Amino acid sequence: MPVPKPASEVESEIFELYKEFDPASAYVNGLKEYVGKLLIPSKRNLEKFSRRVDELRLKAENKGQEKLLASLAAASGLAEPQGIPESVLNAYFGYLIREGIIPSHMRPLTRNAIRAMEVAAGEYAGKDWPTGLRVLTLIRCEGLQEIIRTVKKETADKELKKSMDELSTVTKKYASIFRVNGFRNQGFDGLYRLIKKDGWPLGREKVYAQAVRRLYDYPESPEEVEAKGLRYLDRELPRFKRITEKLAKKYGVRAQAEEVSKALRAKRSLKPNEIIPFLNELRTRVLKVVNKRLVRVNPKYDAKVLETPLYLSAIFPSGGAYFYDMFTNNPKEIFIATTDPRRDPSTTPGELLNLLIHEEYGHCVHASNSAAAYGAKPTLTDMVPSYLGNAISEGMSFQRELEFHKVMEKLQEGKGLDKDEKSLVSFFGKYGGLDAVAEEYEFYTWMWRIIRFLRIVGDVRLNTGKQNLSEFIEWGYKHTGLPRNSVYSQLFPAHEGIGPGYASTYAIVGESVRELQNKALRNGKKLVDLNTYAISMGFPARTIFEERLAAFAAK
Repeated sequence: MPVPKPASEVESEIFELYKEFDPASAYVNGLKEYVGKLLIPSKRNLEKFSRRVDELRLKAENKGQEKLLASLAAASGLAEPQGIPESVLNAYFGYLIREGIIPSHMRPLTRNAIRAMEVAAGEYAGKDWPTGLRVLTLIRCEGLQEIIRTVKKETADKELKKSMDELSTVTKKYASIFRVNGFRNQGFDGLYRLIKKDGWPLGREKVYAQAVRRLYDYPESPEEVEAKGLRYLDRELPRFKRITEKLAKKYGVRAQAEEVSKALRAKRSLKPNEIIPFLNELRTRVLKVVNKRLVRVNPKYDAKVLETPLYLSAIFPSGGAYFYDMFTNNPKEIFIATTDPRRDPSTTPGELLNLLIHEEYGHCVHASNSAAAYGAKPTLTDMVPSYLGNAISEGMSFQRELEFHKVMEKLQEGKGLDKDEKSLVSFFGKYGGLDAVAEEYEFYTWMWRIIRFLRIVGDVRLNTGKQNLSEFIEWGYKHTGLPRNSVYSQLFPAHEGIGPGYASTYAIVGESVRELQNKALRNGKKLVDLNTYAISMGFPARTIFEERLAAFAAK
């Protein structure tokens, strides 16, 4: 049975709608009857879904249900060509992470994937798509081809291999609809020459404001979102530059983030076979400190740390968090860390600590505490996966990085430390000492803060047509000092492909959480109490999440 159970007939109907809209997610989260199923994006199916949403909106009992329905409707209404290979790709990711390759599950999934791609090709062919959307589609088609090659290599099942060949052929045909002259799987310099030709427009100018309001529950206008991004960026750039200059002087390199990162990795990296043992030993110590200082973790929490499988390392170049079986009585969380040197693994102790804090004590604990109803009582509506939940989880994980930086500062002061904090300090002694780990952690934490604030500005400017991609890359490079390649890769390929507004989710929600934390502290609340409540709340709409957190902070 789902956990929690539907509180009403309406909530039950909304849950059924979610399962029909995203059956791959339903299966990965433990609903076995949905194995192998995908939503076929025919005009008839999408119209049926839209009518059902309208019917349920009239029945909705509260704002949470209304906003979830609006987000699901907006997601289905995006109708962008990269969305279909993205959904197929996500389905395979979920199956591979949850259970590996089970031919009896993969065969029906692949049959439905072929059908979905064929139907989408019929719907999207013949339209004049903007270059940006065509490129985002080609990137996802190449990612799907990589998954196909992996499954074929890893399975001995002849029928599955044959169906994978069919999916590969259909994917090639789909990609041919969106061909961009000169585009291939090439390095940034080649891409940048193409970007400069027309700026890779996305064609979202008329839909952007409404899309982000409905998908992510942003009450701000695009102009207000951009202003926040610029304010956050300019507030914290001076500190990032000071950190970069200090480390550049120490390691004798140019005061540029990329050069400092290269120097840190050259001097401080662990070997690939040392990374997982390091993380496993680190997290046993960090958990005890986090549990007292930042957020209480439910006693049944039992996430696993795994090396990212080679067939997933291109998708998770550094690492990630994944949770599944959320609608069963035995939910599971996984923190994967990439060690393959051909990718972009986190390798220094401080960098790995940053990865751990974000993925595990943000995302994994969010999923586990919410499923356990540990510090709050989320409804079934609150637990339904959607774009709304992405914003909440990313924002809290982002803020957790900053919170743990303050913990590191306290450890460096060395006053009044308890035995668990002393144990963590002692552990760092095996890796160059607390100060060395702390300066790495600070550098990478602020580098990611700048990147995420930059994403806010880029998301608004690209989607409203205020700047094209080449103009934004140049602006971002000059304004922050980050390499042009980083400005491009940290905004466009993944984040804009997921949809308008996603690039802003980390920082916008993270900063609102920080403001509410400060209010709670002024009111005499303990940070650990507020955070435990926040991270146990499930995945509600942003304004509902903030209203609940504000009420808790004011008590």
